[in-house]
Amino acid sequence: MEQPVASGTAHDPEGPHVALVGISTVPTDWARVVKVLADAGLTLVTAPGGSPAEPTTTLPASPTATPPATPPATRVTPPSVLDLHAYLLTAIGKAARRRLTDRLTTRGLRLWHLTVLALLHDLGPQMKTALATRLDMNASDLVKIVNDLVKAGHVDCVRDPADRRRVVVRLTGEGRTALTELSAEIASTDDDVLAPLSPAEREQLGSLLRRVHRHLEPAPAGVVYERPSSDRPRAHGGSDVPVHPHSVEDGRIDWTLPAETLARLVAARRHAYPTAYTHHDGRRLDILAAAVTHHPYAGTPGQVLHTEDEGVVVVTGTDTHTGRNLGLALTRVRTEDGTELPAEDCFGPASPA
Repeated sequence: MEQPVASGTAHDPEGPHVALVGISTVPTDWARVVKVLADAGLTLVTAPGGSPAEPTTTLPASPTATPPATPPATRVTPPSVLDLHAYLLTAIGKAARRRLTDRLTTRGLRLWHLTVLALLHDLGPQMKTALATRLDMNASDLVKIVNDLVKAGHVDCVRDPADRRRVVVRLTGEGRTALTELSAEIASTDDDVLAPLSPAEREQLGSLLRRVHRHLEPAPAGVVYERPSSDRPRAHGGSDVPVHPHSVEDGRIDWTLPAETLARLVAARRHAYPTAYTHHDGRRLDILAAAVTHHPYAGTPGQVLHTEDEGVVVVTGTDTHTGRNLGLALTRVRTEDGTELPAEDCFGPASPA
């Protein structure tokens, strides 16, 4: 059965507007209905799209009409949802994303711009198809992001010296500077978000979140990774080995550094706190003994190779795609539960690289 609909706004000269919607199966005098319900002088204006059979009707305003009090808007989080970890992660993630987005917006960038810059910094020059695959992005969206970064002077597209048929995207000097500045700003965002936690609690939280992240989004098989540590303190004399013995960051391995630097780091921190460490399968892994390989290896920084003559080898350096960099051969490691074991036992059975 057809149901004529009338909608409109009722108000007095001083009070707030109140939206009214009426549905009836028979012709209805909505003005009379409103007058009866309100028992006060109101103005009824038919909204656009309302029933054409209902003309605009004006009633005298009541001189004594008092607008109802509007309760103050307050945000309330139901206490019971605070026991749901998925809810907490979602709520905290939204708040952190807003802060990070605000930082990037001031520079005319978005999260995808930051992600592409970071990947190029961590893994070196990449083909656009490889970038799109590794970031799980639509190829056309990736091209737009790269074009934005080219216009900003942060990246450029050049022929790959190792294969002139390929065009790769690489980070420019301006891009490295911009990424360093962004990293500092993001670190301040982390400080803002994690203000209630101590440094030790932040480190523990990071380790747990990485483990959950690896569970939900596994990294490519055979890859260990830690964030670049270019902003960490260095020893005097230009050495790349960090010097502050009580900072947990001193032991974090940056696989984009040369193998020689990392071998010195492992040796220097063998009996110090923290030991040189990385993460594998979402878990912290202390590197107790390692040496520079005799042969160069190609791949991506942090990629694990099983070799017949040098055992477990991790690819190191920024230009690893050239195949000219020496790697780091791991010999002994320690797991999160304190178990020490040969690297071959930790990374699985050996197979030709």
